[in-house]
Amino acid sequence: MKKFITLLGFVIPVTVVIFAVFYAVIVYQGAGVDEESKAYVDKVTPVILAAMNRQTLFKYADDKLINSATPDEIDRIFNWFGSLGELRKYDGASGNANVSFSTSGISFTANYEAKATFDKGEAVIKVSTIRRGGEWKISAFSIRSSALPRSSY
Repeated sequence: MKKFITLLGFVIPVTVVIFAVFYAVIVYQGAGVDEESKAYVDKVTPVILAAMNRQTLFKYADDKLINSATPDEIDRIFNWFGSLGELRKYDGASGNANVSFSTSGISFTANYEAKATFDKGEAVIKVSTIRRGGEWKISAFSIRSSALPRSSY
């Protein structure tokens, strides 16, 4: 019994130190994630909205988004989005980043919403991002607007 208590006296403090170091690393890495992800979204979203095409989205998209639909389906969606007309104003994104832990490691994701004005009216753009290999990529992109015609795709 004495050996067991001695072992616990060693294992518990070591475990606490490991978790403390792990937490410190996460806090250090995550400190700038909100600003970094917001800057990325505010940089690429107006570019995508101005171009309104699959090729521009795919420059910034995560592979999972790229493979989520056929190119033809994505082209039809962007043609529909394009019925809003030209981008006149982008008001910037608001949202936040998240840190997730799993057996495969640490994952950084972020969800943002931005307002934009087009020729035909205002819209809300939702953008989700994920950081892979130190780079932010778009994992989801959508536009909501009462100025959009009823979907025909």
